[in-house]
This record gives sequence, structure tokens and C-alpha cells, in this order.
Amino acid sequence: MALIVPAAFGFAIGGPGLGISIAGLSLVGFAVIAALVIPRDPIGRKPHPELARRLLVVTTFPIGDAAAIQRVADEVHLGFDENEAEIRLVTPATNTFLRRWATDLEKARDRAQRDLVVSVASLNLAGVDASARVGDEDLVQAVEDQLATFNATEVFLLTRSDPDSPTASQLRERLLPRFHHVDL
Repeated sequence: MALIVPAAFGFAIGGPGLGISIAGLSLVGFAVIAALVIPRDPIGRKPHPELARRLLVVTTFPIGDAAAIQRVADEVHLGFDENEAEIRLVTPATNTFLRRWATDLEKARDRAQRDLVVSVASLNLAGVDASARVGDEDLVQAVEDQLATFNATEVFLLTRSDPDSPTASQLRERLLPRFHHVDL
């Protein structure tokens, strides 16, 4: 109706030229609205209580300083033995606008891999054994992608000086596994 009624008025008032123009503008408007709509579907699966503890740790920076390593280790262990949890660390491959437009992901992936190597090595020294993956540039999408293959029971988002992160609030609303936002 939103396409037909304005086009019909355009045809009636100004003829075929105006009617087709209005119909085209209406289609473009719907396409823009559809592109801007943010999905609000739940992310992940509700974990079963008898499953082993599986943690997804998402960070945008390398975990390298001693205070951050200790804080992450304390948050991850939370009274559990380190052998009881499987941990996957995810870092997004953030890119510049021009490189993203040209689909040049190589430097972004290399930078994310370096951050992951530093983080995994630092966490291993603190007694936290973790695997690592490079994720999508959008953190919410990166979490959603990882939860498709890694059935996490908890998700940790690590940020720096951003206690009111919009990503954290969106993940808090949409995630089915337990969510923890740790601001270092």
C-alpha cells in the first residue's frame, strides 16, 4: 500500500512521469529503511547446566600489561579450576574506510593476529589456556559468528575506559549465554 497509493496519486495528478518517479523514490526509501534496521534477534543458544564451562572472551586490544592479565585471569577462573573451562579469545579485524571499501583485509587481519598472539601468550603465562580467532570488525557480528561454531556458556567483553559501551549494552540485551562486561 505504501508503494501503490503514492504512485497512484502521482499518476492521477501528474501523469506517468510523476507516478513512476514517486514509486521509484518510495522503493529507494524502503531500501534505506531496510538497510538501517538493526536486527534484535537473540544471539547464541541457551547453555545447558550440565555442559562444561566454555568461555568466549572478546577484546579489541592486546592483553599485555600485568594488571589486565591478572584481572582477566581472575574473571575467567571465578573459583573454577583452569582445566574445567575451554576458552576462545576473539579480536576483531578493524580496518580503515578505504581498505574496507577496497576489501583489503590483509593488514587488519595481520594486526588482529598480532594482538591475539600477545594476548594468548600473556594469558598462558597467567595459567589461562585459550585458543584464538580473528573476528568481524563489528563486535556484535564477531560474537554472533563465533557462537555459531563455539557453543559458549559465557561471553566476556573486555573494554578499556568504556564502562557504558554501546556494544556491551547491545550484547547484554541479545545474548542467550551469560554476559560479562569487564572494563579494564
